[in-house]
Order: sequence, then C-alpha cells, then structure tokens
Amino acid sequence: MTSTPVQAPPAGAVRDLVAARAPRRRFVRQLLVSGAWFWGVWAVFVAGVPAAIDRWGGDMVGLTYELAGAPARWVALAVGAVVTDGVLRLHLAAGGTRRSLVTGATTGAALVGPLFGVMAVLLTLGEERVFDGLDRPWPGGATPLPLESVTNVVVTVAGESLVVVTYTLVGVAAVAAVALARTRLLMFGAVLFPALLIPCVLADLATRTGIFATALRGGYHDVVLGIVGTLGGGLLAAALAVLLARRLLHHVQLRP
Repeated sequence: MTSTPVQAPPAGAVRDLVAARAPRRRFVRQLLVSGAWFWGVWAVFVAGVPAAIDRWGGDMVGLTYELAGAPARWVALAVGAVVTDGVLRLHLAAGGTRRSLVTGATTGAALVGPLFGVMAVLLTLGEERVFDGLDRPWPGGATPLPLESVTNVVVTVAGESLVVVTYTLVGVAAVAAVALARTRLLMFGAVLFPALLIPCVLADLATRTGIFATALRGGYHDVVLGIVGTLGGGLLAAALAVLLARRLLHHVQLRP
C-alpha cells in the first residue's frame, strides 16, 4: 500500500501569508479604533437625540441608523483607503507584495467585520426600544431579515461582516485607482472610479441595507431567500472587491 505524499503549499503563497501579518494588524487596529469612535457616537445619538426631540419638539423622521444609510460601511471604506495609502510604499520596501497587502486587508476586515455586525444588531434593537419607550413609530432596522430568531441574527451579522470586507477592499482599490489616474490618462480614472462602486452596490443590494438599496429597504420577505441573497450576494460582492483591489494594485507603479 502506497501513501500519497502531502504537497506543501507554494513558497510564494507562504511568503504572502507571512508578509500579510503586518498590514493585517494595521487594518485590524484602525478598524477597531475607528469603529469604537463611530459606534460610541451613534450610541449617544440613538439614546439622546430622539429623547431630546421628543421633549422639546421636532420631527424624528430619519433618525435611525438605516435611514442614515447604515454609515459604518463608509468607515470601513475610509480605513481601507487611509491604511493602504500609509503602508503601501513601506510594505513593498520591506519585501512585501501587493497581493499580501490585499490579503492583509481582507483578513483584517474579516476579523473585525463580525464585531461591526454585532454592533449593528445591538444598535437596531436599542433604537427600537428607544422609539417604543417614547411611544413613537419605529420605521424599522438596518437588517436583511427581522431579528426574530437566532438564524436571522446570525445572517444579519454575517451580512454586515461581508459589507465591511467589501467596503474596506474598495477603499484599498480606490487608492490604486487614484495612483493610476495620476500616472495614466485622466479619462481612465473617470471610468474606473464609478466601476469601484459596483461591489458596494452589490453588497447593499444583497443585505438590503445602505444608500444603494433604499428602494429595497425593509429586508427580505422570505427567510430562505434572505439567507441565500444576503450570504451569496455578500460573498460575490466581497470577492469582486478583492479582485479589483488585486488587479488595480498590480498595475500601480510607485514613484521614487
């Protein structure tokens, strides 16, 4: 009886995984810090602003996380762009590759994404309690499925995680697009930047959240369709964002 030898992974893949550790730490740290500020501010907003308006008068229309466009995704995009712009040159100078930078961004966002998802769920539940306590109509939460079961909560958290990955990688790709627009035709950049929104649109449509899914606000009406649409569409959006980031960074030529 002969045994089949286990093939070791390619040396290049191992080097990329090792090189991805440093950028992954940067992305994780910045997402956590930015997320802490963001969710802290929104917690104060959700707890204080509706109560103040209820006491002193005013319109509460639009005072929910979802009606504001589920803005945590834009925090992820900004982190993706800022971290990439800050570490790309140093990362390459230290022997890293563009591919390992994208790997670090992807894994970092995937690690922090579930925390964003949990915070989105808690914020939604908190908003509902605040509006109920003030005897005001609640317009609904930023979730693809009603938070009425463990399955729905898990799907919501997973969907938000994929949104964070998608928008973070779009931020990475945006830095590459800016660099390419500077070194190549300006019209190339004019065509490229709208294309970067495609993964964002897909992520929003899949999760029924965000500014690109305004017409679909309210989530899925069928649980099975919601699970397939949220997870399948979210994975497709994240994969497209990773592909865009890799391809665009591959063509960036850094000036000395």
